[in-house]
Amino acid sequence: MLNKIFCSYRDLPRDIHLLILMEFTLSLIHVAFILILNIFLRKQGFSDPEIASFNSLRFIGALAFALPLGIYIRGKKLKPLFILAALIVPLTSGLIIQSVHHQIVPMIQLAFLSWGFGMMLMRVCSLPFIIRITTPDNSTEALSLSTATWSLATIFSGVIISGLDWIGYFRIGEWTFIMNEHSTLWFITILGAGSIFFALMIKEDNQQHPERNDDLFSIHKSYDWSLIFKAISPLILISVGAGLTIPFVNLFFNSVFGLGASNFSLLGSITALLVFIFSLLVPSLRKKYGYWLTIVVVQSLAICCLVVMAVMELYVDYSFALVIAVIAFIFRQPLMHMAHPASNELMMNYVGKKNQELISALSSSLWSASWFISAKLFEWLRLLDYRYYEIFLITAILYVIGVMLFASLIREYEANKKIKSGEILPLTDELTMD
Repeated sequence: MLNKIFCSYRDLPRDIHLLILMEFTLSLIHVAFILILNIFLRKQGFSDPEIASFNSLRFIGALAFALPLGIYIRGKKLKPLFILAALIVPLTSGLIIQSVHHQIVPMIQLAFLSWGFGMMLMRVCSLPFIIRITTPDNSTEALSLSTATWSLATIFSGVIISGLDWIGYFRIGEWTFIMNEHSTLWFITILGAGSIFFALMIKEDNQQHPERNDDLFSIHKSYDWSLIFKAISPLILISVGAGLTIPFVNLFFNSVFGLGASNFSLLGSITALLVFIFSLLVPSLRKKYGYWLTIVVVQSLAICCLVVMAVMELYVDYSFALVIAVIAFIFRQPLMHMAHPASNELMMNYVGKKNQELISALSSSLWSASWFISAKLFEWLRLLDYRYYEIFLITAILYVIGVMLFASLIREYEANKKIKSGEILPLTDELTMD
């Protein structure tokens, strides 16, 4: 069975493997920034509200351009945009590192804004590219592998960060390099710059999509907007809740339990290993047990883990609090990520084939918008002296409502499926930034 699963991923088209490698190298940078950039900012003297303000800026570029990009790429070649993303992300990452190091606030803001735009290019274009060059027989495997790439990058980034911290420093001739957050982020950024080679190696034919539509004024007639808005309503609540928690979990463990960047990165790698394994198994589990288990049940369990992790702040003086918080964190993330492929498959199937390319961009745009709102809300709540557990419980409430909407969507989809005609294409999407 394992050999069959391995072969299904190995036999994917070469361009899919190149795309995955490009996503992986860029995700190394993204994950490293999530794991230790906030701690680096704090050590440079920035407060939690300031850190939240900087984080919010990386979503503005995606918010402004994701939807227009999704409309624009219909029938367009995507390789130039992959190359652009592979150039922008490493360059702006270096700009962030140096501007934080020298505490140049306007440069930090500009760099965060540009960095978010670069990551948006990769995310919005990846799904349509995979759909174009795969068949119904291997599209699910390609999209599942794309989803699992994030987890694999988390494992590698966490190991690299912990390994460099363990080394401490090294010498090259008369030069001595101390492996702190600044140098570690630079090391991973240089590794991530290798994405440009994979982007350049991707081949794409010159044939344009037959359904290309350049008339922006007729967009409202080209898509089923009622279906689209209904499908993304649970995603909005889930993403707002995730944005209140995911970017700031490292601050939670650092502030409440004194967990450093190296230890948190290692913890992230362990968690990501479980996420990676679960992501590859989701297609078979979904086919066997359906959407109710792979979305409603697993997300409900993830919410329970989040609540347990949050309330451990109230018991920080007890030795068991850190252990329980870590265990809850380790299980929460795989469970939540396990639901993502199935929930995005449900969303794509629900809206139908002609809406799938647009909803990929719309989902990315809304995810970015929600995280921007969440970062600003986190900044405001921290200014009001809300504790971490109170903010995380707000996330849990939003998750509960989102899961209820997913349950309603599943019920309607299963009822409509009996009377729908035509082929339903199963899809999986990356959107995991939690």
